[in-house]
Amino acid sequence: MSDITVLVAARNHAVSGRPVRSRADAAAAALALGVSGAVRLLTAGPLPDAVARDYLALGAPLLEVLECGEDADIAARLLPALRNVPWILAGTRSEAEHGTGVLPYTLAAALQRPVVADVLGIQAEGSAWIVTQALPKGARRRLRVQAPAVLVVSAAASPTLRHSLADAMAGRIVRKPLQATKPSSAPTSPSAPVGQRVAGSKRRKLLEARTQQSGHARMLGAIESPSTGGAVLQAGDPHTKAQAVLDYLRTHSLVHF
Repeated sequence: MSDITVLVAARNHAVSGRPVRSRADAAAAALALGVSGAVRLLTAGPLPDAVARDYLALGAPLLEVLECGEDADIAARLLPALRNVPWILAGTRSEAEHGTGVLPYTLAAALQRPVVADVLGIQAEGSAWIVTQALPKGARRRLRVQAPAVLVVSAAASPTLRHSLADAMAGRIVRKPLQATKPSSAPTSPSAPVGQRVAGSKRRKLLEARTQQSGHARMLGAIESPSTGGAVLQAGDPHTKAQAVLDYLRTHSLVHF
């Protein structure tokens, strides 16, 4: 078994809707291949051969597909194949929808392993890895990480994504069907599911303004102060104007004489 396993999956193209390779998962595979050539790619669920060959073109020798049902627990299907793997890498998210990107954290919680998020680079140093992590406002941090651990590659990582047709054809695709387990007579304690697949929304709901105003009206509303009432005296002698100001101050209890 390989010491490095990269979780990959297919995503739907934004225009054609066809399943294609995920950019985030490909970046995670490229970083792992830069550390060691013996990298295993792993996925659970349907994955077309064309997408699998596209992942193998990065230089990985093996891609395992764990077949499961449509509504199967993806995390529970992956756990048996990941328990003895020291290094697990995954992309940030495969789709730009809410609910994606939680699989690495679910697996880390089930395996009781630390998670390093927003990984930009990896460098092997003995039995440990020197991991470059992205921080807010463009800052960077270098961490020494010991196995076993789960690394989530940042979307800002920009490794070189090679595409070799020879590697795509030479790599092996191993599909493992779901084996039916025999019911056990011994009582088992109920356990909470590790993860659950949530259907994503087909179309996002656009936010609309409550009132429709022109740009000129919005600009005037931003620079003009709202009217608070009162009167504008342009005619009359100074005594009349002073009396109006005094009446206003008395009305609002600003003077007491």
